[in-house]
Amino acid sequence: MPAWSPQIANELIRLASADGRAFDQMKLQELVYIAHGWCLAITGEPLTGDRPEAFEHGPEYRRLADALVRWGVDPVTSEILLPEATGDYSKTDATLPQGAELDDREQGILERVYTDYGGLPTSQLAMVTRGQGTPWEHVFANGAGRRRDIPHALIKAQFAKIASQLG
Repeated sequence: MPAWSPQIANELIRLASADGRAFDQMKLQELVYIAHGWCLAITGEPLTGDRPEAFEHGPEYRRLADALVRWGVDPVTSEILLPEATGDYSKTDATLPQGAELDDREQGILERVYTDYGGLPTSQLAMVTRGQGTPWEHVFANGAGRRRDIPHALIKAQFAKIASQLG
């Protein structure tokens, strides 16, 4: 089963921490979405067990947003504690595995996304996640599709197109 978005974010938090960096929650949302897109394009399988939804500021994983609320706009400086399957992030018990159970290919995709996109400003990532012609723009539809799931097929097609443009 794919990992949950907070577990993927924890992997990115660990990578950033090893480099002496930290991401805010907006950037973590962007990076999880991009890693998910690349995984869909390369493997045909989702990286996350939850789907991104179309919100005003771009694709958002609700489970990840709930997990990151305590940081507000500040950098996320520690791993996210994962609650029981209830999804209640107000509890401090971490009963789900902290690490994502990724296979080597998924871990490689995540590390490549960290390397290629982790240093970019959020404004540049926004062109990939919520720019003109993106799945988010299609689903959000100027607010009419707010909170609707962004289908895997649209995300996969977007990242397959990016891959073909890269050669």
